[in-house]
Amino acid sequence: MTGESFQRARTAAQRAERVQAVLAATRALLATVDVTSLSLGAISREANLASSNVLRYFGSREALLLDLMDMEYRTWTPHLETTVREHRGPLDVDQVAATVAGELAERPILTRLIAASGELLQYPMPQAARERCREQGRHNQAELARILTAALGVELRVRDQAYLVAGFHAVVTAVSAWSKQPTFPVETASAVRELLAIQLQGLICRRAGGHHAHDRRR
Repeated sequence: MTGESFQRARTAAQRAERVQAVLAATRALLATVDVTSLSLGAISREANLASSNVLRYFGSREALLLDLMDMEYRTWTPHLETTVREHRGPLDVDQVAATVAGELAERPILTRLIAASGELLQYPMPQAARERCREQGRHNQAELARILTAALGVELRVRDQAYLVAGFHAVVTAVSAWSKQPTFPVETASAVRELLAIQLQGLICRRAGGHHAHDRRR
């Protein structure tokens, strides 16, 4: 089957099958190609579809990559939760940070997509695709915040839960960039672990009362 001979999906099941096929093709390419270098043409060829068909399903190259990040997230978070629960009880920040860093180290494609997501979100995309990405972000933020706060045995305000996940993405992005330069080498897993532990400790201290003075000044 070629892109030219491709028959448009006529049912929801066919559409879902094609979407999964394109995501699988994209994931296969990311084993050897950098996220920001991966072109729509390469994805289309790997999926054996015309570029117009790929755009019909996803809206843009960037939306497709963000959809793949969502798929990777939804595979990762249940596994992370299972790993955390194996400890049977609240963990300290170092244990939680080590668990997250270890889990993430086993998912290089998710790591690379998180690192590229800030740039991907800067590109224009159809409104429907942007709304889809917003909903994906809200879901994954809620799930990751729920798992980490449960592991720590603490409750965070909704705003601080958002900062937790935003900070996690910032840590992954920064560490990814620093790991690619030779002057000040960093080891990715250990850097993610240490920076995430610092972030978690800061949020716990904020919850314990450090934010009250700030709130009174507002």
